[in-house]
Amino acid sequence: MTWNRFTSWVETNRHLFLDLIRIYLGVGLIIKGIFYFNNPAEVAPAGSPAWLVSAAAIVPYVHIIGGALLAIGLLTRLAAIIQMPIVFAALSFIHIPLMNQSMAAREDVEFSALVLFLLAVIAVVGPGPLSLAQRLGYKLDFAPASFRAWSHSHADLFLDAIRIYLGVGLFIKGMYILNNQEEFGRLLQNNSMPFGMLALAHYVIPAHFVGGALLLLGFVTRAAAISQLPLLLGAVFYIYLPRFTTLEMRQNLEFTALVLFLLSIISVAGAGRYSVDYLGQRSYRLHHSDVSPAHS
Repeated sequence: MTWNRFTSWVETNRHLFLDLIRIYLGVGLIIKGIFYFNNPAEVAPAGSPAWLVSAAAIVPYVHIIGGALLAIGLLTRLAAIIQMPIVFAALSFIHIPLMNQSMAAREDVEFSALVLFLLAVIAVVGPGPLSLAQRLGYKLDFAPASFRAWSHSHADLFLDAIRIYLGVGLFIKGMYILNNQEEFGRLLQNNSMPFGMLALAHYVIPAHFVGGALLLLGFVTRAAAISQLPLLLGAVFYIYLPRFTTLEMRQNLEFTALVLFLLSIISVAGAGRYSVDYLGQRSYRLHHSDVSPAHS
């Protein structure tokens, strides 16, 4: 497959990438629900508001049922909307009050915020071709047909929104690590990382700064996303997986794996219409009309 054929396929199948994100998030919520079902005390830790503690019993069931609906793409918008108050409550009343305690606590905030953002995107875009709703002719999708058609024709808008969110998040992450290098150094020292990975870890700050800015702008987008992957793979296999049994590391592993998955999607999908890459491609095509569209 030539590069132009590949990018043309991407252009006409961007909604598939959104479906993959929906499926990943659905499976993740099922796993989270099962974890909470087996560890009910972790739903609302000590110090949580009384109303949150009283509502904690339903959280595992909402995650499991809602996650299953998201994974199969049935009642997708409703399933996403139902999850949002739970994630918002966890973000606002559990994670944010503790975010200054450690880097791991801060990542809990980032994780919940990212999941909340993705649920909001799914609540708008709804199910795509990789869904049971599509097989049923969208009979159970309560969105008007005209809105559904608009959301499907603007899949690149939603992918660009995710790219921009990740770009901003990576830039802020780089800034945080720059201002907390001692804490970051302790995190690295507490893990048996090979020398090569340890050396690579010292490029996290410039990689997050530059890569985050490029993703935000949508400039050399695929390269910017790919450049983050080795750092995240190193974090998954050498920092979080060896200490997977602790709750904090489990949360951080889930967050890092989600970001890794999203960046892998962007590495393939590239940037959409709302990017510097697209503006550059459009300008080039105006002067070379024989060239097929191809986003970077």
